[in-house]
Amino acid sequence: MTLGTTLFATLASRNFSRLQTEIGTLQARIASEVRDPRPSADPTRAVQLSAAKEMEATLGRYGANASSAADRLAHADVALGEVAARMRELKDVVLQAGNPTLSDEGRAGLRIVAESAREALFALANRKDAMGQGLFAGYAAGPAFVKEGDTVRFAGNDGQPVAQLSETLRVATSLGGAEVFMAVPTEAGPRSVFELADDLVATLSVPLAHSSPQRTAEDTARLSLAAPPAPATVRFTLTGPGGSVEIEQRLPGSALAAINAASPQTGVTATEEPDGTLVLGAVGRITVSDMSRSDDPRDVLATFTSADDKGGWIMPARFDAASLTDAFDAAVSHMAEQRARAGALAASVDTQADAIRTRQTRIATAIGGLEDLDVAEAVTRLQQLLLTQEAAQQTYVKIANRSLFDYLR
Repeated sequence: MTLGTTLFATLASRNFSRLQTEIGTLQARIASEVRDPRPSADPTRAVQLSAAKEMEATLGRYGANASSAADRLAHADVALGEVAARMRELKDVVLQAGNPTLSDEGRAGLRIVAESAREALFALANRKDAMGQGLFAGYAAGPAFVKEGDTVRFAGNDGQPVAQLSETLRVATSLGGAEVFMAVPTEAGPRSVFELADDLVATLSVPLAHSSPQRTAEDTARLSLAAPPAPATVRFTLTGPGGSVEIEQRLPGSALAAINAASPQTGVTATEEPDGTLVLGAVGRITVSDMSRSDDPRDVLATFTSADDKGGWIMPARFDAASLTDAFDAAVSHMAEQRARAGALAASVDTQADAIRTRQTRIATAIGGLEDLDVAEAVTRLQQLLLTQEAAQQTYVKIANRSLFDYLR
């Protein structure tokens, strides 16, 4: 092939352009201190870098989940702390209500405090996090608790939101509303905090405020059981000179037969008047106590009077000051336990967040090692390219300036 002046110039121009492009690219790499990102430059490094960046993105999601979980659990902890404070406030009301010298005005003031605490409990049970999601509603979109007449119903579900904090670790970000508010372990079985609050308000209101869980008379007494709105079973303890027996009677109906059947154990006999009132007789003291009814009313269950018209209303045994105190003690302990559970979850999230940050630091170091440019090596290579460019340009100038006459001399 004949090498003409035109072809020589074209080839030289291409080489100069390639050199200039490589020099410019290397200068840009030195300025940014980043290696060539193209997979063709180093396929093995490109695969490692892709995997590292994918892990970096995954850890970023785990970190965001940890932050969200920590915020949600912090809201739950604050709410549970306020719930515990309200339960202690209600317990204090129970203790004050047990004062035998308490006036009707004082009782009315305590009732206002109890009603306010009950409303605060309802609001706290429906507390939401920063995203507007109920803290105790599970996966339900609406409120966790709703009012239906005089009762409060759990309207959430048993789902428990969780946060993915690693490839294998999922941590709950809240507690179940039903377990927190509807399952206080009392001697009478699981009760809701709202039921306990309603019981306390009822004891501070007429007629329960003027009732007693136990009535006593000497030799003779009159017992009239309150009629329930629907069939129900009443139970109470009858104590006479001979001992105590639990009486059970289905209402509507008369407890006459049940009382007389137990007469050998109690020493108490009964007769019935036309209006259904039972006249109890014994040689000694007669006591009726521990009364309850299957429909759990917040109302008077019976009237008990002695021969000299002393006595009065009998209320369910669960409204006794000692029973209420025990119930609210259980509620305070229950809330402390629930708050401890939330704290344990928050501690787990914090620990995992620290682990995520450590992993992010390590993966960032690995990515830096794959991406960062060896500046000293790059500068040496740049100097070589500049020297090569300068030599090539000088050579080109010498050759390009020659003509045929120079070769014929």
